[in-house]
Amino acid sequence: MALIHDKTLRGNSKLGWLDSYHTFSFGGFHDPSRMGHGALRVLNEDFVIPGAGFAKHGHEEMDILTYVISGALRHEDSIGNSSVIHAGDFQHMYAGTGVVHSEMNASQNEAVHFLQIWIIPEHKGGAPDYFQAPVKYEAAQNSFLPIGGPDQDEQRVTLRSDTWVYLARLDGNTTVQKNFAPDRAGFLHIVDGMVEIDGHRLSAGDGLQFNEISKLSVTARSEAELLLFDLASG
Repeated sequence: MALIHDKTLRGNSKLGWLDSYHTFSFGGFHDPSRMGHGALRVLNEDFVIPGAGFAKHGHEEMDILTYVISGALRHEDSIGNSSVIHAGDFQHMYAGTGVVHSEMNASQNEAVHFLQIWIIPEHKGGAPDYFQAPVKYEAAQNSFLPIGGPDQDEQRVTLRSDTWVYLARLDGNTTVQKNFAPDRAGFLHIVDGMVEIDGHRLSAGDGLQFNEISKLSVTARSEAELLLFDLASG
């Protein structure tokens, strides 16, 4: 069974410096039918004006991913990391027993556009840690490239749950497929472009939530970028 998440039905937090769209319930947006899917709890699309951002604040017990689509973020945290996250970079922060961080627009002239993703870990505790790397777009061209998973691999994010995250960039009129093992669930977020799935057209900001399918087939109707979550069912 699949459920389309229409981008026009997302929550929206609009402040002077932030325009944020919430696929799942977050902050002042509460929808009982949008409380996350499996371990995937938060999927926000954020736009931050030049020179502004999220000042120092704390998190615990969460895998937090940030994918910068355009612009750049300046990161600082309480475990000694200081970096700039550029467009095309993935950042992972495991909050563990507690971490304080800030994410500010690194530019005084250009807005920054990024995805903020929270994934619930299976076990609590452990020291917080940090990882940042650029996406290897060549490997993601017309193919689902794993960028995060539960195994240890220095080339990708290590998650504390039975969750895999994939990114794909598609040429127009190209079809990609992803097989799913039994008792798996998934969520597909359209980062850019337009795609067709089982006769339904989805465009940037839309999502597709599904349970217990053996194969997902996506056809790009323009150049497109996709983010796919392969999740433990239930």
